[in-house]
Amino acid sequence: MTRARRFAVGIIALVAIGVVPVFAAEPVFEGVYIAHGIDSDGTHYRRAVNIERDGDKFAVTWVSARIVGEAIVLEPSWVGVGIAIGDTLSVGFVAGDTFGIIVYRAGADGQPLSGRWALADDDGVVHSETLTRLPDVVPEST
Repeated sequence: MTRARRFAVGIIALVAIGVVPVFAAEPVFEGVYIAHGIDSDGTHYRRAVNIERDGDKFAVTWVSARIVGEAIVLEPSWVGVGIAIGDTLSVGFVAGDTFGIIVYRAGADGQPLSGRWALADDDGVVHSETLTRLPDVVPEST
């Protein structure tokens, strides 16, 4: 067996047993999502979340909807900035008169993001949130 062939077989064996990491493609966090979770007061919520990449950071906006008369009013409820490392997106955010952090982990391709969040003044409680990506829809031209 040639030296190059022995080297290749050794590398394949190391990859197979997990000694040498194999890097997968970086997850794509940007997009529009629907967030599901339970607020700190115990109520279930659904919010729209927009994640936009800006260089190496991400701008994140959570939007709540309320009905006023016959109109639907969309209001940013939280705004934040985040950074990604591997399959994790960490976001510091401002919510009204408090602030917090949320850490999302990307699921397998097409699976929801799983998040854990906490507010600075929330008695040490950590909450969960799931982000389900909405499909990218391009309107048909008429």
